[in-house]
Amino acid sequence: MQVWISAVFVLFVLVQFYQWVKGFILPLPIYVLAGAFLAIASNYDKGMAMIISSSSKQTLTPSENQTEENG
Repeated sequence: MQVWISAVFVLFVLVQFYQWVKGFILPLPIYVLAGAFLAIASNYDKGMAMIISSSSKQTLTPSENQTEENG
């Protein structure tokens, strides 16, 4: 009998918790900030690799559209 009471009580608590989570709504700015954070965090390695590779290649080459001033 105690097992049944315990099982019903646990089921009741789980259902109440599910309904509370289902009705819980965060404000829009929290979603925007969380999305921006996830985007930055997921691309962090790619961005750091680009910064490191671009800082090691500091040589500038003139483009084909530029004209030389010396003639």
